[in-house]
Amino acid sequence: MPNSIENRTPGAMPDGDRLSAIERAESPVLLLPNRLPKGLRGVPHRHGRGQFIYPSKGRFRVQAEHQIWAGSPQQAMWIPSGVVHCVDALDDLDVHNVYVRTTEIAGLPETCKVLNVTPLMRELLMYGRTLSAEDWRRDENVRILLVITDLIRLADDLTSIHLPTSNDRRLTPILTSLMDQPDDNRGLEDWAAVTNTSARTLARLFVQHTGLTFGQWRQRLRVMEALTRLGDGQSVLAVSLDLGYASQSAFTTMFRKVVGRPPSDFCAK
Repeated sequence: MPNSIENRTPGAMPDGDRLSAIERAESPVLLLPNRLPKGLRGVPHRHGRGQFIYPSKGRFRVQAEHQIWAGSPQQAMWIPSGVVHCVDALDDLDVHNVYVRTTEIAGLPETCKVLNVTPLMRELLMYGRTLSAEDWRRDENVRILLVITDLIRLADDLTSIHLPTSNDRRLTPILTSLMDQPDDNRGLEDWAAVTNTSARTLARLFVQHTGLTFGQWRQRLRVMEALTRLGDGQSVLAVSLDLGYASQSAFTTMFRKVVGRPPSDFCAK
């Protein structure tokens, strides 16, 4: 995942016909469901509309703007129009996509953001999935779409929880391995042996390429991973142990320090 978005191996989505249909649609707001199998890696693409990605189950990652973002049933992703991005399915995903022509619907975020999903937003998205193309032509259902865009505009922003990427050949295997195994507790000395370089060089490269120290990058990765796992229904204790912490209290202390709130606030409701 940390590899450059331009160098990504082609995947199986999105479908070109689907993209064209989204751009041609007359309605300024579209709600389109999609199912993605676990392990699917998307190809880089962009939309002429802003895109809101909400999974009713499962977790995903998005690479965009040289950053890695993550989402779950509690945290959805907003991607502005024109931003090149790709989506990876960490689980089998049942996705609700809202596409908004932001030239007609003003006030939506102009940068990528992870947004908190409220119960009202979740219910409107689930209801929208039951409607046919003909249903969407009715005025009352058009108003539902506009309410969804209002909720996107008003949603709590979790944008600080994302990860910078790097194309450096020495950092890439470390970032990739940690993304796959965020509980890995190896330090820079261990990684220096793996990458045939020195711990001092790796420490310098992390700051130079990501703006974070090695410890800060791994800590933010674990917070991002924790948010999606909690949002997908896992317990605080299970997440603590899965991410390599010796106790729930140690994990909670770290999480509160980074996020400003306890992990229990982000458990699936």
